[in-house]
Amino acid sequence: MRKTLLFVPMLAVLPAFGGEVGLLLDKQVGKAQAASGALGTQKYDAVSPTGFGIRGGFDVLDLKVAALQVNATWHNKTTGDLTYGGTKYGELENQYWAAGAMVNWKLLVNVGAGVEYRSEKLSFRPTSGASTDSTLGRPWARVNVGFSIPTPVVSPFFLFEVAAPLTKKDTTNTRQDLTEALAPQVQIGVYGGIRF
Repeated sequence: MRKTLLFVPMLAVLPAFGGEVGLLLDKQVGKAQAASGALGTQKYDAVSPTGFGIRGGFDVLDLKVAALQVNATWHNKTTGDLTYGGTKYGELENQYWAAGAMVNWKLLVNVGAGVEYRSEKLSFRPTSGASTDSTLGRPWARVNVGFSIPTPVVSPFFLFEVAAPLTKKDTTNTRQDLTEALAPQVQIGVYGGIRF
């Protein structure tokens, strides 16, 4: 009985944990690349597909004005045409999952900044020749700004988000190198959902 009485006051001092779930609609922007080495001198325009992802987050520390959150994202497969001068040479597919941490400031305007690790599955599918698959792991930085609507149970929110990798690859000697060099360099999107 005594253990139970000690446990109840301890529960009262623990902070209430919160979190969020949301949908990300985005455009990924790549960089134009020229194949070199054994691949010849083929050039490719930047690949910039659009897509969506699902994200969930959990506040591990909430100070009312700011919160530290851990989160995870799954992003669907996007496909962009590989072109140069209006001619299609193939497609680049990209799909990823990410895990990271973010600090969210809850002011009149919500502001967030964080980092995440992304495991990107890339597929280079030329119009002729063999396809190349690659998995690229990179750290990314994310910032967002927007607003939320406080309500008693859940708070809907809408944010404008920009993310960029902290490492980039520009080597194009092999087809795998080229595939990874064509990977997104910036992601711009709108993220919305509910906080609880």
